[in-house]
Amino acid sequence: MKAKKLLEYKLKGERNISSRKPLIIGNKLFVIFIFDKKGFSASNVTCLDKNNFDILWVYSYPFVINNILKSNSDNVFVCCMDGKLLELNQTNGELINSFDLDMDRCGQSSDIVDNKLVFGGVQGTKITACFEINPFQRIWTFENGGHSYIPLISDDKVYQCTEKNIRCLDIKSGKIIWEAFEESTYIFNPTSYKDMVAVGGHGLVNIYNSQNGKQMNQIKTEVRESIRAIIYENNIIYFGDSSGNFYAYKIYQKKNILGKHKTISEPLWKYDTNGAIESTPVFYSDKIMFINDDNKLTCLDKTSGKLNWDFNTKGEAGISGISVEDEFIFTSIGKGYVYKLIEE
Repeated sequence: MKAKKLLEYKLKGERNISSRKPLIIGNKLFVIFIFDKKGFSASNVTCLDKNNFDILWVYSYPFVINNILKSNSDNVFVCCMDGKLLELNQTNGELINSFDLDMDRCGQSSDIVDNKLVFGGVQGTKITACFEINPFQRIWTFENGGHSYIPLISDDKVYQCTEKNIRCLDIKSGKIIWEAFEESTYIFNPTSYKDMVAVGGHGLVNIYNSQNGKQMNQIKTEVRESIRAIIYENNIIYFGDSSGNFYAYKIYQKKNILGKHKTISEPLWKYDTNGAIESTPVFYSDKIMFINDDNKLTCLDKTSGKLNWDFNTKGEAGISGISVEDEFIFTSIGKGYVYKLIEE
């Protein structure tokens, strides 16, 4: 098997380009590009026809755009690092609304869950804030004390890591339900599975009980590199690290000699690449895919970890990502490239 390139787009005229995970709404593909502009960072949202990559519109912004989301009205929410949330008309890119988050600097938002959206502060802004989307209003603010990572909304709770802490907050009030501390490393972006929350650090993955914060297990990879994105399926978690290793671990419960259940993490396979893996992997049928800083999109067999194929993306992945729709694969990466691929 191999990947067939159906379409390619290249942003021209800008320097030091990076990208973020593209968004698909209907027949449109929305891509964020961040680049240097007269000594500062600027961004744009480029809207492409996903069927032929014709440019439908471009919206420019004079600072960093962190991520984009589909709004409740099928328009585009643009989450900006300078504390602005913009709503763009998906048809023509016109600005519909601009909301002030009252945060000097914020990171990537959570997904929208039950009409709520959460942001965490970065670069000296030390708060977490939760907003209702429609009508737009702030619900609560929490003083988190440090640099935050991507929040997760799950089961009426907010999970967020701030430096070496992970906290679980009530989605309605912002009050702490539990918190835990990892003394050996910063910890990053949480993901939840059943009654567990998993979070990566440098060379480790901690698994916590989502109800009380008790640490149930710790995976050590023996390579002290950052693990920023974890996904799961059928009791198996998958993740890569900044040294280019990609792992699969089975997580299950086992009774000990006292009859109590213990959480076990069993390594299934490991695949080595030559570039940092910082973006979130995605499932593709019976396969798993990720992009890395070795200019590769890699597709592995989920069960064995063996290589199905890889594709040269001509640019580094950074924290961008992959979007899959039906059999089609869309990704945007550094140097301003966007691809539409299919496996054949």
